[in-house]
Order: sequence, then C-alpha cells, then structure tokens
Amino acid sequence: MAEKTEIELLITVLVAAEDDRGARAACLELTRSVGGRVVESGDCSDEEPGCWSVTISRGGGTGGSHVAAALARSVRTFMRELAPEHALPRISCAPPTAWTVLEEPGLLDSLVSGGERILVEAWWGGSALTATPAASTSADDPRIPRP
Repeated sequence: MAEKTEIELLITVLVAAEDDRGARAACLELTRSVGGRVVESGDCSDEEPGCWSVTISRGGGTGGSHVAAALARSVRTFMRELAPEHALPRISCAPPTAWTVLEEPGLLDSLVSGGERILVEAWWGGSALTATPAASTSADDPRIPRP
C-alpha cells in the first residue's frame, strides 16, 4: 500500500496596507472562507511602499506515491474552490512543491480588498513556515490586540 503524506497549502497575499493590522484585516475574510489561519505577515515596503504579505496556511489533503500529481491536484482543487467561475492559471511543479500565481485584478478585488497578487503553494509533507510554533488564533483576528 502506498504511503500517504500530508500536503499543506500556503496562500500568500500581497496587499496594499498601512501596517500589519491593516494587512491582516484585509485578509480576514479570505482566511475564514478558505478555512485557514495566518502563519506569517511581513512588511514588503522596501520593495514597494505600502505593500504587505500575509501568509495563510490550511491543509491540502493527502497524496500517494505520485508526488507531482498530488501537489498539482491540490493547487488545482484549491483554485477551483477559490474562483470556480475563472480559468485556472498555469500551475508549476517541482517537488516538494507546486504553485501558481493569481494576478487577475477583478478576481483579486473580490477576494481581498487591496490585494495585488496571490501565490498558492502546495508543500509535500508540510512547509518550513509551519515547522515553527503556530501563531495563536488571536493573531488571525486583527481586532484582537497582539503582544
């Protein structure tokens, strides 16, 4: 019997925001709708003023012995859930990851206020990001003060 391995999805949103709280607030509805949690956010203003990245993690299912197929399928399935009315963007795969980038302005506006780009990655066996201690659930809600 083939060994099953967990696949993790990371959804990284580049969003125009004034600060971390604003970036998390812009991504709150997307985080809830995909059933994920914020695992990281960061200021990208060095590259582009007012730009923040917010990374959301959620499970991506399990895969069997065909790693590349399982990773690509996980990204494709997520994109169909996220935007069922839209054509799928190209999915790239180089195990242990597969990814796609969403840059369609009309779709981005409907998903995240101020969203500029969304990177969706599937990681075989988890990612380096979630190997660190998980963020508290209060970190997912920008209305709850963080230490």
